[in-house]
Amino acid sequence: MTHSEQTQRVLALAHSDSITVETDHRTLTGVIYRCNHHEPELTLRGPEPGARVLYFVTPTYDRYRLEYTYYDEYDHPQITLDRYGRTPDSQYAWLRTHATVDAITNPSEGGEQP
Repeated sequence: MTHSEQTQRVLALAHSDSITVETDHRTLTGVIYRCNHHEPELTLRGPEPGARVLYFVTPTYDRYRLEYTYYDEYDHPQITLDRYGRTPDSQYAWLRTHATVDAITNPSEGGEQP
């Protein structure tokens, strides 16, 4: 799967869609409960990336945040994955997992792999 195809797949995901995220160490499957999207734009500083943030929850109620940035003219995605959890001081916050997202698939589409 090319980055352009992956970008289109991410942009097509919406509230209540199923999502599967494969990382280097595990596969996360859940349902999207919130989406934020900012279109890329050309500014005086140069091209600014578009951003898509998907919040999803797994069947065990673990919450994750998938952030995907992209450019219209340049195929330059940057992907990071955070997890909502307890910090050492017993507060809840988005925690960086340092995971690299290898593939994003919609299970209802047959789960094709890159």
